[in-house]
Amino acid sequence: MAVRYGNLPFREQLDYLREQVAVPTRTWTDIYGAEHDQAFMVAGASRQAIVEDFQRSIRRVIEEGGTIADFRRDFDDIVKRHGWSYRGSRGWRSRLIFETNLMQSYHAGREAQMADPELRRLRPFGLYRHGGSDDPRPEHLAHDGKVVPLDDPWWDVWSPKNGWGCSCKKYMISREQAEREGYTVSEQGPEIDWEERTVGENGPSPRTVRVPRGIDPGFEHRPGSGRGRALSPSPLGTPAGRPGRSLPARRAGDPLPDYRDDETAPFGADQAPEAYVDDFLAAFGTRRGGDAARFEDAVGEPLAISDALFDDGRGGVTLPGVGGRELAMLAETLRRPDEIWTALDLGSDDDQRPRLRRRYLARLVLPGGEEGLVLVDWGRDGWSGQRLEDLDALNEWRQGVRLYRRGEED
Repeated sequence: MAVRYGNLPFREQLDYLREQVAVPTRTWTDIYGAEHDQAFMVAGASRQAIVEDFQRSIRRVIEEGGTIADFRRDFDDIVKRHGWSYRGSRGWRSRLIFETNLMQSYHAGREAQMADPELRRLRPFGLYRHGGSDDPRPEHLAHDGKVVPLDDPWWDVWSPKNGWGCSCKKYMISREQAEREGYTVSEQGPEIDWEERTVGENGPSPRTVRVPRGIDPGFEHRPGSGRGRALSPSPLGTPAGRPGRSLPARRAGDPLPDYRDDETAPFGADQAPEAYVDDFLAAFGTRRGGDAARFEDAVGEPLAISDALFDDGRGGVTLPGVGGRELAMLAETLRRPDEIWTALDLGSDDDQRPRLRRRYLARLVLPGGEEGLVLVDWGRDGWSGQRLEDLDALNEWRQGVRLYRRGEED
């Protein structure tokens, strides 16, 4: 029978597993907490080849909807092939490796789904449900039925899974549904009772950590929260390349789609840069200091939206090539572009390295009927935005391979 945890494995769960990098370790405290979102490890597996074999097995079994019996066959083969000596019984150790990766990747996938701005608009609250174990942790049981806003910091530490063997769950819910089902809606999360604990005392890398009472050390973070910031590109002052220096050199032979009927209002005037950043992030359902939002563009490409997009490297914020009020146009261009192009950019006079770029173009109507012609340039090495003077200037960037054109979605 295939593994099930609420549902069969799904794309967001598999994306989480594929993004992890295999890292050898001596003990489980070498990689801690949210670091697991980027690193795959097996405690005590200190050679790269062993860790990579376990990672391949975990991915394959979860992708194929396999069972712990399937993983145990791989476990036995890996142990024999590498002569790996591990602690604990075969049954306990193989179950610990398999179920921890299964459950954490599942919860990370659910968190990625719950970051969707449209879903959050419809269901802005989270419901904590105890897993129903025969020997419950009192703190977990005490939170059963709590309804707290999804953007409340309480969820940053109390989003399941919250310990070894924990089967608690978190659901999105609207205020109306919560009240209809008899839950009390709270406007903020409960106060968190913190304690210090020392872990790994008998190993080579002990550490003292601060955790909420009732949560096992290493689980005091929202699953997947360590992923997105590392995937968000840094701000660039201007686009990385120049128009007309891209491969392929194929240009658009048709005009940009005509205006949409709606108006795009700039963000409020006379704000601090941080306030403009807050407005931009809120359009994607996240906030400064919060988790990265996994936003899918018009062709399904995931973009990591976080405050790292505005990090100036000195603890402050910087805006990517536009004024603060114009950030609203950049957000609208990413969310609802008129066209998306991709090309290998040949670089600038100062930097000749080629880069793969995605370019989002939009022809917006601003309040009062003013035209807003916008370019958002996005790549692994950085991102930027520009408001262009006229259609001729915008057309210069319509080069490469067109991935999307509004009105031709089918």
